[in-house]
Amino acid sequence: MSVDERSGWRDLGLSIRHRLWGHDCPIVDIDFLVVEYDEKKPIALVEYKHEHAKNPNFDDANYTTLKTLGDWAGLPVFNARYADDYSWFKLTPLNAMAEARLPPEHRMMTERQYVDFLYWLRGRLIPPEVQFDGERLRT
Repeated sequence: MSVDERSGWRDLGLSIRHRLWGHDCPIVDIDFLVVEYDEKKPIALVEYKHEHAKNPNFDDANYTTLKTLGDWAGLPVFNARYADDYSWFKLTPLNAMAEARLPPEHRMMTERQYVDFLYWLRGRLIPPEVQFDGERLRT
């Protein structure tokens, strides 16, 4: 069974109701799951976690289910932990496809490196209109 609703900002009523449907009807709760895509085709699943969020247990039901979903879809699956000021991103590959695309020496990235990685997944380069001051996005 899924854990109790902690934040209260989602539909708490549905979360409580779903628990009443029984132990054999479990769900997983992913905090901020996105589908990275290009030209209407998915290229990766990324679950983002703020640097102050609890460290995930990649062996729990949330992540094993997410890994399976990525495998079924033929997509790499990553967990991306990010700094509050977006100065760094730490990527953890969650399935074999993600492992193949991200060697261990490239798992801690600056913002620029991470954006470059996202464009690389799409087979593209960062366009000139996305400008950086060194390793940080110019805003």
